[in-house]
Amino acid sequence: MSPSRSLVDDLRTTAARHGERTAVIDGTGSLSYSRLDAMAEHIAQALREAGVRPGDCVAWHGAKSCTAVAAVHGILRSGAGYVPVDPDGPIARARLIVERSRPGVVVTDTTARDQWHTVAPDLTWRPLPTGSPADAPLWFAIPATAARPPLPDLAYVFHTSGSTGHPKGVVHTHASASAFVDWSVDELRLTEQDVIINSAPLHFDPTTLHLFGAARVGAAVALMPASAAPFPAAYIDFCRQVGGTVWYAVTSTLIWLARRGKDLLPSLGSLRAAVVGGEVLPPGDVNALFAAVPGIRLLNVYGPTESNVCTFHEIRGPQPLGAVIPVGRVLPGAEVVVVDEALAPVSSGSTGQLLVRGTMLMEGYLDPEQTARAFVHTADGRRWYATGDLVRENTAGEFEFMGRRDAQIKSRGFRVELGEIERHLHSLDGVHECVVVATPDALFSTVLTAFVSADGVDDVKALPDLLRERLPHYMIPQRIVLATGELPRNANGKVDRNALSELAARPTLGDSPGLTIVH
Repeated sequence: MSPSRSLVDDLRTTAARHGERTAVIDGTGSLSYSRLDAMAEHIAQALREAGVRPGDCVAWHGAKSCTAVAAVHGILRSGAGYVPVDPDGPIARARLIVERSRPGVVVTDTTARDQWHTVAPDLTWRPLPTGSPADAPLWFAIPATAARPPLPDLAYVFHTSGSTGHPKGVVHTHASASAFVDWSVDELRLTEQDVIINSAPLHFDPTTLHLFGAARVGAAVALMPASAAPFPAAYIDFCRQVGGTVWYAVTSTLIWLARRGKDLLPSLGSLRAAVVGGEVLPPGDVNALFAAVPGIRLLNVYGPTESNVCTFHEIRGPQPLGAVIPVGRVLPGAEVVVVDEALAPVSSGSTGQLLVRGTMLMEGYLDPEQTARAFVHTADGRRWYATGDLVRENTAGEFEFMGRRDAQIKSRGFRVELGEIERHLHSLDGVHECVVVATPDALFSTVLTAFVSADGVDDVKALPDLLRERLPHYMIPQRIVLATGELPRNANGKVDRNALSELAARPTLGDSPGLTIVH
């Protein structure tokens, strides 16, 4: 990749080559590449006139739509980087992200603008032209706080949860984003004939492939409407209607579809490739997809927001129910090493923390102190991002995810990895989803609570005895809680561990709606 390569180049080139092809589809309409290019140009010009400089942050706060995609491309074309804010999250958190990122301009749709009136009534909002009065209106405001100094080659800033309670702003450059897009296009063999399904919010990192992989080759990106996303039938029907060929979503979405919409999965017959990642992938759900869509390519990918995807494993056909599906081998351009607590490499087959470096890695965080804490140096002087994830290399030379380093707790004097308990629960018949959390206890120092999604109480009652066959006594959860519905999820679609930890700490846990303590 040339040093001058940017995400902006892709849209310009594709619009010149495939101007009349569909670029974006949402629940109400679509945009051609020529129209998307023109909208981005109008937005970029207006932002530059408002004082936006190359390397500035520009916040985007609004619902996912064709116009939102134009806003993202327009921000990039202005020379700035976009900072997407969750449109469904509390406005107080949106304000916190804007305060910490210090953008030169905040861009919103009308609904988000009205939310800002409640927390920042002094902001002056002006229309942001898109080139046609028929487009959904956009608005912009210039915060009173001075913009942060420009960041070289800035493309976007995604915010993730921080252990200190403050969101961490992950800074990606055009170089790091383009490195991931390069791999995605090559590995998935994307072409202008593809329709890429997007069910993720625009502040979540899979959209790097959705938006910019599509723009690279002239494919269409189909934005899942918010009204369809919660329902398996509507979700699958949208994919069918738009003729989706490539799908990239968090693992839990595949699990949800395989279990709640299993009979509908054959409707996804137009899909030729699926990419999942972010959570442990159960073999049974893999097999359900292969049975419904024979011949589909299925990739299990791994990588925190900070590194984009850095390893992947292609699953070639149905898997034994007890199989552990690897997160795979390192991608071209990335380097990884597995180390012990002293940052020394571990032997093959031993568990250690995964360190990452390479072309797809973030520049750092917006907060220099957070950056300093996240990076380490090994004895050879090389600088690495410390993921906090524990992996081991299997006999085939592929990495297996073993849990989180910070999920290691002590129970009755013993070290316990919560991920290891979850791996065993996942392998037992009748368990759909499970999460184990640890809460303080005056008697045992720590109480382990397993939240389990299953069809009924009978599927859960036998779990303690089954676990005793596989784990030492100090790793058996003191409480097993049956959830009659799905486990709670955060805005990115992953199981919300923080919410479950709060539930586990309540003395009245057994009285919570939808939860039954069965052990």
